[in-house]
Amino acid sequence: MKLKIVFGLFVFLSFFSNVSAQENYYVNENNVALTKEEYEFITDMFFDGYQKSLTLDDYNNIFIDDKVIDSEITSQTLILNNYSRATFHESPSKYFTIAKSCTSNCLITLVAEWKKNPNVRSYDVIGAYFENVSLESSPITTATNSSSTNSSSEMVSNQNGFGVSVKLPTGGNNMVVSQYFRVSPGGTVYGSYQHATANISLANSKKYTLSRSGYGGVFLFDSSVRNYYDAMGGVSISV
Repeated sequence: MKLKIVFGLFVFLSFFSNVSAQENYYVNENNVALTKEEYEFITDMFFDGYQKSLTLDDYNNIFIDDKVIDSEITSQTLILNNYSRATFHESPSKYFTIAKSCTSNCLITLVAEWKKNPNVRSYDVIGAYFENVSLESSPITTATNSSSTNSSSEMVSNQNGFGVSVKLPTGGNNMVVSQYFRVSPGGTVYGSYQHATANISLANSKKYTLSRSGYGGVFLFDSSVRNYYDAMGGVSISV
């Protein structure tokens, strides 16, 4: 009888471990576990590699609505794994994308992926301008590369949108600047990423207003700092 009980317990534990392994497709250094579906969702909304630095707060913010995993990621230019990646802009040094996934509100991601290492690593600015939508969560902004990650909450905002200044990490390769936030549906979100081509202070990086006539359709920089930024084109998406 004891032998049967022990054998039965072994079978149960083996089955339980297998189910857990299947559910936890990936576990990162912050001990955040992702299913395969969640892993692929993050790849398509952000980029493959964002999973590595994902925190528990990020996980809870992204998957706060359990229906988000089943919603379509809307695309106009890039199709990935049956999800859609939204509008896309390319310059000689980087790619910039905006994507959405909507349930009762819309999760928006902005991602700037560098094709080569930036020569200047100072305060870049990333953010959005809104038409007929409102911000429903604080933006989460990170600049990450092969060696480190910098997060920032240095924000300028009004009812028409916001911008966040983020310091690029020194050293390392494969620079990516990303941001996510939630908005109400029913309008348009314009996204912009502006790289500082010369060293600039945090205070000076915030000298702008939010305007469709600004760089990338978002950032209208003060004349005293305008030439510090590269004037990269922007992206937009209807929500």
